[in-house]
Amino acid sequence: MSGWLRNKIFNLLFSLFLTLTVSGCVDLSGSRSTYTKKHVPNTNQQTGEVHTMLGGLGLFSKGMNTLRDSVISLQQIPAYGTIWYNAGHVSRFIINNYYKQKHPRPIILVGHSLGANDQIKVARNLNDAGVPIALLVTVDAVSQTIVPPNVKEVLNIYKPGYVPMLSGLKLRAVDPSKTHIDNVNVNDLKGVDVNHFTIDKSPVVQEMILKRIKKVVAHGKKERA
Repeated sequence: MSGWLRNKIFNLLFSLFLTLTVSGCVDLSGSRSTYTKKHVPNTNQQTGEVHTMLGGLGLFSKGMNTLRDSVISLQQIPAYGTIWYNAGHVSRFIINNYYKQKHPRPIILVGHSLGANDQIKVARNLNDAGVPIALLVTVDAVSQTIVPPNVKEVLNIYKPGYVPMLSGLKLRAVDPSKTHIDNVNVNDLKGVDVNHFTIDKSPVVQEMILKRIKKVVAHGKKERA
Protein backbone atom coordinates (compact mmCIF):
# COMPACT_ATOMS: atom_id res chain seq x y z
CA MET A 1 0.00 0.00 0.00
CA SER A 2 1.44 3.38 -0.99
CA GLY A 3 2.08 6.08 1.59
CA TRP A 4 -0.48 8.35 -0.11
CA LEU A 5 -3.21 5.71 0.05
CA ARG A 6 -2.38 4.84 3.65
CA ASN A 7 -2.68 8.47 4.69
CA LYS A 8 -5.93 8.80 2.77
CA ILE A 9 -7.42 5.84 4.65
CA PHE A 10 -6.24 7.25 7.98
CA ASN A 11 -7.86 10.60 7.17
CA LEU A 12 -11.17 8.94 6.32
CA LEU A 13 -11.13 6.83 9.48
CA PHE A 14 -10.31 9.80 11.64
CA SER A 15 -13.09 11.87 10.05
CA LEU A 16 -15.52 9.07 10.88
CA PHE A 17 -14.18 8.94 14.43
CA LEU A 18 -14.68 12.68 14.92
CA THR A 19 -18.21 12.54 13.54
CA LEU A 20 -19.22 9.71 15.87
CA THR A 21 -17.47 11.15 18.90
CA VAL A 22 -18.85 14.68 18.58
CA SER A 23 -22.35 13.47 17.86
CA GLY A 24 -22.23 11.15 20.85
CA CYS A 25 -23.86 8.38 18.83
CA VAL A 26 -21.31 5.77 19.76
CA ASP A 27 -19.80 4.96 23.14
CA LEU A 28 -17.93 1.70 23.03
CA SER A 29 -16.46 2.15 26.48
CA GLY A 30 -19.63 1.37 28.40
CA SER A 31 -20.87 3.77 31.07
CA ARG A 32 -19.01 7.06 31.14
CA SER A 33 -18.70 6.73 34.90
CA THR A 34 -17.30 3.21 34.77
CA TYR A 35 -13.70 2.74 35.83
CA THR A 36 -12.83 -0.92 35.60
CA LYS A 37 -10.31 -2.65 37.81
CA LYS A 38 -9.06 -6.14 37.17
CA HIS A 39 -8.77 -8.50 40.16
CA VAL A 40 -5.44 -8.57 41.97
CA PRO A 41 -4.44 -10.31 45.20
CA ASN A 42 -5.48 -8.33 48.29
CA THR A 43 -2.20 -7.35 49.89
CA ASN A 44 -0.81 -4.40 51.78
CA GLN A 45 2.53 -4.87 50.04
CA GLN A 46 1.37 -3.44 46.73
CA THR A 47 4.02 -1.00 45.52
CA GLY A 48 2.33 0.77 42.65
CA GLU A 49 -0.91 1.31 40.78
CA VAL A 50 -1.41 1.63 37.03
CA HIS A 51 -4.13 3.62 35.26
CA THR A 52 -4.56 3.02 31.52
CA MET A 53 -6.61 5.06 29.09
CA LEU A 54 -7.80 4.20 25.59
CA GLY A 55 -8.05 6.75 22.80
CA GLY A 56 -10.66 7.33 20.11
CA LEU A 57 -13.71 5.14 20.37
CA GLY A 58 -11.74 2.43 22.09
CA LEU A 59 -11.45 0.61 18.78
CA PHE A 60 -7.79 1.35 18.11
CA SER A 61 -6.27 1.31 21.59
CA LYS A 62 -6.76 -2.28 22.70
CA GLY A 63 -3.07 -2.43 23.48
CA MET A 64 -3.91 -0.49 26.65
CA ASN A 65 -6.11 -3.37 27.79
CA THR A 66 -3.37 -5.86 27.00
CA LEU A 67 -0.91 -3.77 28.99
CA ARG A 68 -3.29 -3.48 31.94
CA ASP A 69 -3.71 -7.28 32.08
CA SER A 70 0.04 -7.86 31.71
CA VAL A 71 0.77 -5.51 34.60
CA ILE A 72 -1.63 -7.41 36.83
CA SER A 73 -0.30 -10.85 35.93
CA LEU A 74 3.39 -9.92 36.01
CA GLN A 75 3.57 -7.24 38.70
CA GLN A 76 0.63 -8.23 40.93
CA ILE A 77 -0.42 -4.61 41.43
CA PRO A 78 -3.78 -2.87 40.86
CA ALA A 79 -4.44 -1.78 37.29
CA TYR A 80 -7.42 0.24 36.14
CA GLY A 81 -8.72 1.08 32.68
CA THR A 82 -10.99 3.59 30.99
CA ILE A 83 -11.35 5.62 27.80
CA TRP A 84 -10.39 9.21 27.05
CA TYR A 85 -12.71 12.07 28.08
CA ASN A 86 -12.76 10.65 31.63
CA ALA A 87 -9.85 12.75 32.93
CA GLY A 88 -12.01 14.37 35.60
CA HIS A 89 -13.32 11.08 36.95
CA VAL A 90 -9.90 9.43 36.91
CA SER A 91 -8.38 12.44 38.68
CA ARG A 92 -10.96 12.37 41.47
CA PHE A 93 -10.56 8.60 41.85
CA ILE A 94 -6.78 8.85 42.25
CA ILE A 95 -6.85 11.88 44.54
CA ASN A 96 -9.43 10.34 46.88
CA ASN A 97 -7.48 7.08 47.14
CA TYR A 98 -4.13 8.83 47.52
CA TYR A 99 -5.12 10.79 50.61
CA LYS A 100 -6.74 7.73 52.20
CA GLN A 101 -3.47 5.76 52.15
CA LYS A 102 -1.05 5.94 55.05
CA HIS A 103 1.80 5.14 52.67
CA PRO A 104 0.65 6.13 49.18
CA ARG A 105 1.93 3.85 46.46
CA PRO A 106 3.55 5.14 43.25
CA ILE A 107 1.06 6.27 40.62
CA ILE A 108 1.60 5.28 36.99
CA LEU A 109 -0.46 6.75 34.14
CA VAL A 110 -0.51 5.23 30.65
CA GLY A 111 -2.49 6.35 27.60
CA HIS A 112 -2.65 6.07 23.83
CA SER A 113 -3.58 8.84 21.37
CA LEU A 114 -6.41 10.92 22.85
CA GLY A 115 -5.98 8.77 25.95
CA ALA A 116 -2.39 10.00 26.18
CA ASN A 117 -3.65 13.58 25.90
CA ASP A 118 -6.15 13.01 28.69
CA GLN A 119 -3.55 11.41 30.95
CA ILE A 120 -1.55 14.63 30.70
CA LYS A 121 -4.72 16.42 31.81
CA VAL A 122 -4.97 13.98 34.72
CA ALA A 123 -1.36 14.82 35.60
CA ARG A 124 -2.23 18.52 35.69
CA ASN A 125 -5.24 17.88 37.91
CA LEU A 126 -3.10 15.84 40.29
CA ASN A 127 -0.47 18.57 40.28
CA ASP A 128 -3.10 21.04 41.47
CA ALA A 129 -4.04 18.60 44.24
CA GLY A 130 -0.45 18.01 45.36
CA VAL A 131 -0.37 14.38 44.21
CA PRO A 132 2.93 13.14 42.70
CA ILE A 133 3.15 10.84 39.68
CA ALA A 134 6.00 8.36 39.54
CA LEU A 135 5.64 7.58 35.83
CA LEU A 136 3.64 8.92 32.90
CA VAL A 137 3.65 6.83 29.71
CA THR A 138 2.25 8.44 26.58
CA VAL A 139 1.90 6.55 23.30
CA ASP A 140 1.42 8.82 20.29
CA ALA A 141 0.05 11.84 22.15
CA VAL A 142 -1.46 14.02 19.43
CA SER A 143 -1.97 17.45 20.99
CA GLN A 144 -1.12 17.88 24.69
CA THR A 145 2.66 18.21 24.99
CA ILE A 146 3.45 20.02 28.26
CA VAL A 147 4.07 17.89 31.36
CA PRO A 148 3.52 19.39 34.85
CA PRO A 149 6.25 19.28 37.53
CA ASN A 150 4.54 16.67 39.74
CA VAL A 151 5.52 14.01 37.18
CA LYS A 152 8.89 12.49 38.04
CA GLU A 153 9.47 10.45 34.88
CA VAL A 154 7.94 10.34 31.39
CA LEU A 155 8.24 7.70 28.68
CA ASN A 156 6.83 9.20 25.48
CA ILE A 157 6.71 6.76 22.59
CA TYR A 158 5.65 8.36 19.33
CA LYS A 159 5.63 8.10 15.55
CA PRO A 160 5.95 11.46 13.81
CA GLY A 161 4.04 12.17 10.63
CA TYR A 162 2.30 14.78 8.53
CA VAL A 163 -1.35 14.07 9.34
CA PRO A 164 -2.66 16.17 12.27
CA MET A 165 -4.21 14.13 15.10
CA LEU A 166 -2.72 10.96 13.62
CA SER A 167 0.91 11.77 14.35
CA GLY A 168 2.72 11.51 17.67
CA LEU A 169 4.53 14.48 19.17
CA LYS A 170 7.49 15.07 21.45
CA LEU A 171 6.74 16.15 25.02
CA ARG A 172 8.48 18.75 27.14
CA ALA A 173 8.46 19.52 30.85
CA VAL A 174 7.31 22.63 32.64
CA ASP A 175 10.33 22.13 34.91
CA PRO A 176 13.06 19.88 33.45
CA SER A 177 14.81 19.81 36.83
CA LYS A 178 11.85 17.92 38.30
CA THR A 179 10.67 15.88 35.30
CA HIS A 180 12.83 13.55 33.22
CA ILE A 181 11.39 12.88 29.74
CA ASP A 182 12.45 10.13 27.34
CA ASN A 183 11.06 10.94 23.87
CA VAL A 184 11.33 7.72 21.87
CA ASN A 185 10.72 7.90 18.12
CA VAL A 186 9.64 4.41 16.99
CA ASN A 187 11.25 5.05 13.60
CA ASP A 188 14.57 4.62 15.44
CA LEU A 189 13.61 1.20 16.83
CA LYS A 190 14.51 -2.00 15.02
CA GLY A 191 11.69 -4.36 14.13
CA VAL A 192 8.92 -1.81 14.68
CA ASP A 193 6.67 -1.07 11.71
CA VAL A 194 3.59 0.66 13.06
CA ASN A 195 1.15 3.49 12.48
CA HIS A 196 -1.00 5.55 14.82
CA PHE A 197 -3.59 2.77 15.12
CA THR A 198 -1.16 -0.08 15.81
CA ILE A 199 1.69 1.49 17.80
CA ASP A 200 0.12 0.65 21.18
CA LYS A 201 -0.12 -3.05 20.27
CA SER A 202 3.47 -3.46 19.13
CA PRO A 203 5.22 -6.17 21.21
CA VAL A 204 8.36 -4.01 21.29
CA VAL A 205 6.44 -0.99 22.58
CA GLN A 206 4.54 -3.12 25.11
CA GLU A 207 7.80 -4.57 26.42
CA MET A 208 9.37 -1.11 26.74
CA ILE A 209 6.45 0.08 28.83
CA LEU A 210 6.38 -3.03 31.02
CA LYS A 211 10.11 -2.72 31.73
CA ARG A 212 9.70 0.91 32.76
CA ILE A 213 6.77 0.04 35.03
CA LYS A 214 8.77 -2.81 36.55
CA LYS A 215 11.57 -0.37 37.33
CA VAL A 216 9.20 2.02 39.11
CA VAL A 217 7.61 -0.82 41.08
CA ALA A 218 11.03 -2.15 42.10
CA HIS A 219 11.98 1.31 43.32
CA GLY A 220 8.77 1.42 45.35
CA LYS A 221 9.67 -1.87 46.98
CA LYS A 222 13.10 -0.54 47.99
CA GLU A 223 11.52 2.52 49.58
CA ARG A 224 9.14 0.33 51.60
CA ALA A 225 11.90 -2.00 52.74
